[in-house]
Amino acid sequence: MSKKIIDLKCTSAFMASGKMITPGKIVKGVPAADAKSLIRRGKAKPLNGDVIEEGETDEAPALEELTVDELKATAEEYGIENASKMKKAELITAIQAAEAE
Repeated sequence: MSKKIIDLKCTSAFMASGKMITPGKIVKGVPAADAKSLIRRGKAKPLNGDVIEEGETDEAPALEELTVDELKATAEEYGIENASKMKKAELITAIQAAEAE
């Protein structure tokens, strides 16, 4: 696993470490794995031309395409309680509800 860190510009609001990150905010020093997830979901864009992985796009995949682990990480970003105990369908429903807020 890469220890690379990326600077991001938020394009859509999301929760991280219990704090709301709003559009336009610059977030520095994001671990590459977290940055990749945010970029894939359309929540942020890399600054300074940083590249996460060749062939990566800014288009967010459908929640149904994510793995349970990716969904759990996403749920944690939104501050969804008990996400670690949820099944895939429950995670998708909870994330969709959080995104609608």
